[in-house]
Amino acid sequence: MKYYIFRIDYTNLSYFKERLEKGILRQGWGVKGLSLVDEKGNKRNKKEWVDSCPENWRKTENERKYLERKFDNLNKMREMKKGDIIVIPKFPEWDMLSIYRVKGEYYFDLEEGQEDYGHCIPVEPATIDDNEKDKCFKYNSNNESKEIHSKLRGYQTSINSVNDNGVKEAINELLKKISDIGEYSVIDLLKNTFEKTIDEKNKEGKIFSIRNNEVEEVVEEIFKKQGYILDDKNFYDKKGGDVDRLFIKYLPILEEVNNEITSCRIYVQIKKKEGICDEEEGIDQLEKIVDTDIKEEIKIINGEKIYPNGIYKVLVCTGKFSQRIEEIARDRGIILIDGSQLIRLCLKNL
Repeated sequence: MKYYIFRIDYTNLSYFKERLEKGILRQGWGVKGLSLVDEKGNKRNKKEWVDSCPENWRKTENERKYLERKFDNLNKMREMKKGDIIVIPKFPEWDMLSIYRVKGEYYFDLEEGQEDYGHCIPVEPATIDDNEKDKCFKYNSNNESKEIHSKLRGYQTSINSVNDNGVKEAINELLKKISDIGEYSVIDLLKNTFEKTIDEKNKEGKIFSIRNNEVEEVVEEIFKKQGYILDDKNFYDKKGGDVDRLFIKYLPILEEVNNEITSCRIYVQIKKKEGICDEEEGIDQLEKIVDTDIKEEIKIINGEKIYPNGIYKVLVCTGKFSQRIEEIARDRGIILIDGSQLIRLCLKNL
């Protein structure tokens, strides 16, 4: 029996809930023509699969290499066998995890009217008796769910094989337990209501119905309130690199013990966009401007760029990032702040 941690597109949670109720766990990067198997059920050639991806996904060599890694990652679904265990974090709510058991083999089925999520694996809740409908736990329900939650940072791709024995043991113990979502306190209920209200209001597109430069000013004020110093704004390198704000924060305590650590630099690109953001432009702009701005500090080791400590790249969007962009940003070391998170930061800091 193998164990997997499976991340879904959390921007479309209700869709995944409905499909899981029908026994189907779906995954993104499954647009038309991107089945992992051919008509005979055999694994597709990696290059041919990458060539089948939408053209705007594979404009550069780096993007093609990323798609090759994505193909390998998605193929973990083909490796899943009946009886294997899947843990879905942040599901059915943001502070919970759910456990499912694989029932069958991978197949591709793009639903009518749906542009993505064609990769499918049949599953069922990993329950222990007929009276139990689901297998889910709040992160703080017990020691086992706390153990899994504490290790999730090490499982950031869409589909992750679990090799950590501590995580495997925790999952096995949870399989023996009855679901426990705990009791929601008044604070929990208020927080959940607040979170849903923010998401709903942001989807309406009314909160950030202001000019682009005003959104930039809002972001600037948030950073300033937290002690960051504005070092520069709206500069570009005429090579495609662009940043809306550059902040510096001095670190006197760390400098006391290590004089090589004096400050951190935050490069921020801000996009005013309603709905789902599935464009890589902001990511590319950040990478290019950082490469230009600190080119003398970047080291090349075995063909890989090694950036100095204290350099952070942040992409802000007033809408919602697609699952594809979230994964690309994680892979390229870029921090994302979406519209709902930006609203929370406004409420906290302004």
